[in-house]
Amino acid sequence: MSSGRFSYSYDLTRKAYALAPSRGYRRLFVTLLLVLGGVVLAVVGFRYFENHLAPASFLSDVRAENHQLRDALAKSRFDFEVELATRGELERQVVTLNEQLKQVREELAFLKSAGARAPGK
Repeated sequence: MSSGRFSYSYDLTRKAYALAPSRGYRRLFVTLLLVLGGVVLAVVGFRYFENHLAPASFLSDVRAENHQLRDALAKSRFDFEVELATRGELERQVVTLNEQLKQVREELAFLKSAGARAPGK
């Protein structure tokens, strides 16, 4: 009875088992490797086409437009710097004029108060 009851587990202990990597991981690795290789080939192909097979007129048009845009950007930067300098100068002038206005108001208030005190003149 004991031999029939445990014969299955006894057979399991007598056999040699070896752990092998799962085929699912190997397939996943191969698939990822193929996808990565495809992406690299696509990028290399695009660069080759862009550098060797694209029409020269298209590239020259793009380069000319790029040059125009760079010139426009440089002009805009210069205009912006001039605008900043002008604004700074105007702010400085406003401060100076406010100080002068304050002095003139003080003088006017002094003259009004001095004129009100001298009734004989």
